[in-house]
Amino acid sequence: MALIVVSSVMNGFREDISGRIIGTLSEMRLSSNNGSAFTDYEPMLQRIEDKGYAAAPVVRGELLLKHGSSAIPAVCFGIDIERQTKVSPVLRTAIGEEGIIAGSIDAHSFKEGGIALGAGLAQELGVYLDDDIYLISPHFNIPTAFGLLPRVQKVQVMAIFAAGMPEYDQSFSYIPLSIAQSFSSYDDEIDYIEIRSGEPKRSKQHVKALSPLFPGFRIEDWSSFDASLYAAIRFEKFLMFVILLFMFIIASFNLTGSLLKMISQKKRELGLLKALGYEDKDLRKLFLYQGLILCTIGIVLGLILSGILLVIQDRTGLVKLAGMIELPVKMELADFLLVIIVSYILTILSVQLPLQRLKDINAVELIRRNI
Repeated sequence: MALIVVSSVMNGFREDISGRIIGTLSEMRLSSNNGSAFTDYEPMLQRIEDKGYAAAPVVRGELLLKHGSSAIPAVCFGIDIERQTKVSPVLRTAIGEEGIIAGSIDAHSFKEGGIALGAGLAQELGVYLDDDIYLISPHFNIPTAFGLLPRVQKVQVMAIFAAGMPEYDQSFSYIPLSIAQSFSSYDDEIDYIEIRSGEPKRSKQHVKALSPLFPGFRIEDWSSFDASLYAAIRFEKFLMFVILLFMFIIASFNLTGSLLKMISQKKRELGLLKALGYEDKDLRKLFLYQGLILCTIGIVLGLILSGILLVIQDRTGLVKLAGMIELPVKMELADFLLVIIVSYILTILSVQLPLQRLKDINAVELIRRNI
């Protein structure tokens, strides 16, 4: 029960985090092999869309956002808003914890000089809808009579979004593609293309299907966008599974001790069975079956109890984190099968010592003692 509950909770966390990453950073990303900008991306977008995917060009840059006396560095994604809304749910009206929580994005006004800010970033800047802020390049590359100056662009806050990830909310923003290209000194280049299939669980298969269409380019799925976070979650699940596995080992010690005690208490009866013609292999089967029956009872009870607890949490959200966010759970058949297999393996190993003790029972000696 403990193993299944913990594994299901870790599965829930992994799915929740992946949904937040995909909602903000897309499901797949196509870029050049060396990471450089590239042109002629329109035919590539059309080819991707012809295969049934949504695709959007992106220019990523790090700029300084200034409002009043506040100046904060931020990651600015230059986007084609009409295409991007099909790829990133974070730019749609909020459903649950993700999406636009204030304002709305009009495509024409956005292209003229709009910006969508993460909720944390907007709070730090102290801005709200319709406020003007300045984008300032970190590079001094505009020659003037007074020397080189950074590029500056005034934009208006059109929307504030929640990505569901605090680090994204505090550092991400979206600006028009043309403005991002000017800050990166691009003519018509982009950094990469974001792709969405709508089937994040099959993203690796989609990557394999799309890769042959674009030789010389690299396609990655969402698990590589925030690889350290995703790897940490997977490792944590493995670590928790190993730690809780010691509960099984303790239980196997109890089973071993119980069988050894039974053999010690029933030596006379076991000796009598040997005298009546029972062989060691018959007695071993007897104790092995007893251990497997006990194991099966424990497995069935554990599966039933864990299933009930997980269904209750999934449907009611009874347990909440910080009193607000429901503890996510996701049951997977692989976890149930793994727990069952491990249970039977440990049971078989735990009865080996008692089975070896059966060889030490001398039927003649035991009968002689009790005459």
